[in-house]
Amino acid sequence: MPLLVSRGARPARAWLALPLAAAVGALSACAAPAAEPTPGPVEVRLMVKLTRPSDDRAGIAAEVSRVAGVPASYRSLVSANWHALSLRCADPSACDAAIDRLRQARASFEAVELDGRKRGAVM
Repeated sequence: MPLLVSRGARPARAWLALPLAAAVGALSACAAPAAEPTPGPVEVRLMVKLTRPSDDRAGIAAEVSRVAGVPASYRSLVSANWHALSLRCADPSACDAAIDRLRQARASFEAVELDGRKRGAVM
C-alpha cells in the first residue's frame, strides 16, 4: 500500500535531507587528497660486454657495482665477453643514472644493454 503524504509535509522532508547533504559534503572535504605512490626499490636486469673476456663472476659483479654505484648481482654467463647481471636501486631514476655510469665506463665495458628477454612462458 503506497504511503500518501500531503503536500504540506513535503517541505519537511526537504529539511530532513539538508543535514545529510551537509554531512556528506563536510566528510568529502575532509578526505585526504590522493597521495602519489612512492616508488620503491627497483631491480633492473642488464647485459654487459666486457672489453677483456673474463669468467670471474665475483670480479665482474664487483666491477659493475663499483662503476654503477649501486649493488649488482651476477646472473649468468652468456659468453666470455657478455654477462647478465642485475642492479638494485632505490628508485627508477637511480637505476637510469647507474646505467649511464656503466655506459660511460668504456675502458671496462664495450656495451651495456637492458635485458629484454621474456621471463616464463605465456600459455
